[in-house]
Amino acid sequence: MSNLEGRQRQALGQIVEIKRISHAIDHALQGRTPAAVLVTSAIHGEGKSLFASALATATANLGKHRVAVLDFNWYRPSVHRCFDQPLHQSMESIIQADIDELMIKRDDQGLDLLFAPLDYQHHSPMNGDVFGLINRLIKQAKQSYDLVIVDSASILPTNRMMIDPVMLSAMVDGVILVIQTGVTPKQDVKHAYTIMQAAGANVIGVTINQHRVPFIKQ
Repeated sequence: MSNLEGRQRQALGQIVEIKRISHAIDHALQGRTPAAVLVTSAIHGEGKSLFASALATATANLGKHRVAVLDFNWYRPSVHRCFDQPLHQSMESIIQADIDELMIKRDDQGLDLLFAPLDYQHHSPMNGDVFGLINRLIKQAKQSYDLVIVDSASILPTNRMMIDPVMLSAMVDGVILVIQTGVTPKQDVKHAYTIMQAAGANVIGVTINQHRVPFIKQ
């Protein structure tokens, strides 16, 4: 098999797996619509933003749901990079506007996007009722979309400069933990899961990122 064929096969496998996860989420939520799902991880750098973006794209492509992605990892945003877009809205505009005015519309794909504020670096630690603002945006998004995927910071380490994903878990219908193979220490995964359980979060699944099945030459 050539390197190109190998990459193509890997890409197809990833697409199939993401679609399978999309169906599993729908089943875990018992087909509930509208629904909001939080994507987080135990520690930083596990690929959760890329996973959230890929999941949203694959779900929208299935044609069953109108999907929105909300990037609430305002301490270290990256969803905009996954879609090759710049940040363009100020914190003031996000505070004042309704969700329909803030979304980047991608009508051709049934997928709309809300990125972090352009001036996010000047709002750490977050001041004011930031969770009241986020709760309002999530509720508004659920009025316009069937599935709302919320990207957040990691659970660990606890950092007052971040928008706490544990508090976000109370605003959504389900939580997905992303774990990167060979990167995330087991004790951190257990600790993060225990924190979410103690908070009453509905953890509907754990996805393993960059898992590789050993290749056996025939």
